[in-house]
Amino acid sequence: MKLTIFSTILAACSVLVAAQANCDRRNQPSTNDVKGAIRDWLADVNAVNAFVDKAPNVSSNQASQALQFAKREPGDLMVLSRICGVSGRYTAAVADLNKVFGGVLTNLQSIVNNSKNAPTAVANINKIRCCNVLPDLDVLWREAAQRYRIQGQVQTTVPRPRACASVKC
Repeated sequence: MKLTIFSTILAACSVLVAAQANCDRRNQPSTNDVKGAIRDWLADVNAVNAFVDKAPNVSSNQASQALQFAKREPGDLMVLSRICGVSGRYTAAVADLNKVFGGVLTNLQSIVNNSKNAPTAVANINKIRCCNVLPDLDVLWREAAQRYRIQGQVQTTVPRPRACASVKC
């Protein structure tokens, strides 16, 4: 059931990527929607960063909390995916997020199911986030802020957990 929900969310995001070629300018997010998506996503990133920074000594309960934050991220992606006239880098970042983000959710769920899975699952989460998700967010947040002229009103660089310093991409 949980993987079905994740798959549905990610499939919806994939549809949005395909639609970028025929972007509906009437369906673009408002400035407040973009600000809200970036701010919400920042809170989610910080919560998951705090979780992985505690690894490997994490509990199923902590993983469940991190999972709840991570599950909100595809909704923020859907908002930012509706922006028209974006660069090829932006579109590629959205496509990459659609491709890899399910791995973060699956690995968090693995820890929720059994905290003994934490060492391997956290290593997988760090690899996905440090090499793909967080760099992709740098592109999305920066370009969205520029297009909507909200630089200085939202954060445009994505904070990294300590683990990213040692992850080889």
